[in-house]
Amino acid sequence: MPQQLKHVSVIIIEDHSIFIEGLCSILQEADGITVLETFTRGEAALDFLKSRRADIVLLDISLPEMSGIKVCSAIKELDQSIKIIALTNHTEKSVVMEMLQNGADAYLLKNTSRKDLVAAIFQVQENRFLMNNELQKILFSAETKVKGIPRLTQREQEVLKLVGEGATTAAIAKQLFISTQTVETHRHNLMRKFQVGNSASLVKKAGEYGML
Repeated sequence: MPQQLKHVSVIIIEDHSIFIEGLCSILQEADGITVLETFTRGEAALDFLKSRRADIVLLDISLPEMSGIKVCSAIKELDQSIKIIALTNHTEKSVVMEMLQNGADAYLLKNTSRKDLVAAIFQVQENRFLMNNELQKILFSAETKVKGIPRLTQREQEVLKLVGEGATTAAIAKQLFISTQTVETHRHNLMRKFQVGNSASLVKKAGEYGML
């Protein structure tokens, strides 16, 4: 390992504690890697990075409150030199594209091997963009029926935002000066566009797309 790549500092942003423990176990055994801190929420990680610096961020996409896509963009705004490795189960082309467009330096799936994960950290630190063959095929494949992020009307965006904030149908109707039946119509249209079956899944998927 080249001299300049020793002592790479890493933080982990992941909302599953058992996965964090596994990552820490792997990285603590790897020469030249120091895990500075772990976080289950993006906001806390951003607060940390305002006063301390990390070389690499291992970032999940599905996070509570603030999606990994938004966290990725915010980190790059804070410090462009911090390298971000998306570490996720998402293989949807639209999600991969969104993450890359918001500054991710690499995209790994959570089923990656211990060896490949450690290698990826040093490769990204060397400014080498990383994506395995499976993801490259997805990224450069022909468009499927679902083409990226759903297009929403202005009113649908307003309803989605309020649903994401936990507002009830009655509260949304009162705030937007529309009937509860109209709110439910917009809600059903949103679920159809996002291809989900309930409001919880709608909020989750919209968050993954960075739309909340």
